[in-house]
Amino acid sequence: MDVSDVLVDYLAGIGHLGKRTQVGYQQRLSVFAEWCSGHEVQLEHINNRTVQAFLVWLVAHHTGQKKGQSLSTHTIAGYVRCIWALLYWCLDDSDYQEYVKLQTVKGIKMPRVEQKIKSVFTDEEIAALFTACTHASKSHEYQVRDTAILAVLLDSGIRAAELRTLTISNVTLAQNTREDSYITVHGKGNKWREVPLGNRARRALSRYMRQYRRGAKGEAPVFLSRYGGPMAHESLVDILLRLKADSGLTITVNPHKFRHSYAARFMSQGGDIYDLSRFLGHTSVAVTEGYIRSLGASSLRKRHKERPSVLDHL
Repeated sequence: MDVSDVLVDYLAGIGHLGKRTQVGYQQRLSVFAEWCSGHEVQLEHINNRTVQAFLVWLVAHHTGQKKGQSLSTHTIAGYVRCIWALLYWCLDDSDYQEYVKLQTVKGIKMPRVEQKIKSVFTDEEIAALFTACTHASKSHEYQVRDTAILAVLLDSGIRAAELRTLTISNVTLAQNTREDSYITVHGKGNKWREVPLGNRARRALSRYMRQYRRGAKGEAPVFLSRYGGPMAHESLVDILLRLKADSGLTITVNPHKFRHSYAARFMSQGGDIYDLSRFLGHTSVAVTEGYIRSLGASSLRKRHKERPSVLDHL
């Protein structure tokens, strides 16, 4: 069975996934299908040996996002995840399950991924970004909107797509500090979860919705683009890049860095990893543990200083 033919049916069957996820699967599996065609590898031939051969070819013929840079171990592992997804889908499809064996799929090994400590925002950088929200060149609406966006990203750790698709009906804002404020987000795997908001985030979001989204109801998006429609991923990235420029910072500023910063600060302040895993929408605590590695050396030293020494406590 030709892998390219299978791929057409597979891509047609993943319409329930997010657009960016679909594009990622299509791009990576198209490379794999082309390699299979050039090396006369059929669906029934795919096993750990053929996948490892593909990865060797991939590293030799493809570069990373920066020109001349080799592919990262994270990117290489991403190709294997996509191949896994394709094969597991075949196992559940009556037209293709005869060509794939479960034991063979389980035998495909995931390459070792290099774990890097991810950077997080410092207190000074966060303050600079919030100050940039009130830049004189912006209209008052964008000043209030951008402040609310930063507050929600930093105080909830939600994904960029979850922020962009947040609707009016899924925002619950307390009228006083004795009540709970939270947002209900639609995350990966078509799963819903509630994420609490602190008082500062509640006030920033309430101000924006009260002043500029008062007439919006139900499934209307909370945050709008400059054109008055739903916010695209590129629009959110552009907002953060403009804030970076207005703040004068030279660091990396992207939506996911807010997620890492939330996780790092949550744990630094004595949070529970199981609570964090639920708030982030992770499928397992093991995934959350990878986020904990974003705690840099200075954060770890701070945590140790704030808590009793093991030896001193004896």
